[in-house]
Amino acid sequence: MSSYWHQMYRRPAATERVEVLNGEVRFETLLAKKDLKEGDRKFAESMSTQLKERGDLSTKQVQCLERLEQRYSPESVLKRERWAQSYKAEYRPTAILAATYYATTQYFRDLSLSILTNEDFVPTRRQYDAMTQNKYAQKAIKVATTDSEFPVGSLCKVRNRRDTNILHHHRDQLALVLKTHRDGLYGSSTVLVNGETFKYEDRYLKPTSSARRKKK
Repeated sequence: MSSYWHQMYRRPAATERVEVLNGEVRFETLLAKKDLKEGDRKFAESMSTQLKERGDLSTKQVQCLERLEQRYSPESVLKRERWAQSYKAEYRPTAILAATYYATTQYFRDLSLSILTNEDFVPTRRQYDAMTQNKYAQKAIKVATTDSEFPVGSLCKVRNRRDTNILHHHRDQLALVLKTHRDGLYGSSTVLVNGETFKYEDRYLKPTSSARRKKK
């Protein structure tokens, strides 16, 4: 019976532990870095304590130490500093558009809020690419940066949708564009519909059939 249970519930293999070459010096050097993030500092301190008490670390801990050393190497720090400069000078407007799109979804929510609420926040290049280069964000960015297809003085129609911000008697009605706006993720237009002036996002408008024929 005992052999059966031993087969069913095997004890996990002992974690391999190894000596760390120049371990104490390496941890001292790492912990002395001023830009060390709090979470990384606590993790490094925990591993340093284990090394002092036991004289060795697990293989995975050594790999973590090597990753931390690489993350805070002069080359990596310089690379992050250059990215931060480029982000603030060139990439932040695009990040804001993508963050505006994602802020109301369950995706990239924390990252989006950090970008929108903290001017000094700089996402990593990997975070930036993941949030802005996917097909959904690219579509939203394109919409936000493309000139309105409804120029001032043109005719369009209000879409026949049941969105709460479309007045019932405006649906499928002809509209005259009085002014265009670019004050959000989606462009919007001030239109004259049945003698009323109203502001609708461009996604709730559509070209008239005559405009479509001219476009062809």
